[in-house]
Amino acid sequence: MNMDTVLGIVRHILTFGGGLLVTKGVVDEGTMTTAVGALVTIIGAVWSVIEKRKRA
Repeated sequence: MNMDTVLGIVRHILTFGGGLLVTKGVVDEGTMTTAVGALVTIIGAVWSVIEKRKRA
């Protein structure tokens, strides 16, 4: 699987989980949107570093 596919799947899983937390009142929508965006960014950055190290 390529990075775009994995990040797409991760984004959907996080969005689903975040939706559940928002529905239950654990967090508000703005906080969840920020958290999901941050996690996807971090995962993408880590994946990029790992891939570049494999090629070197």
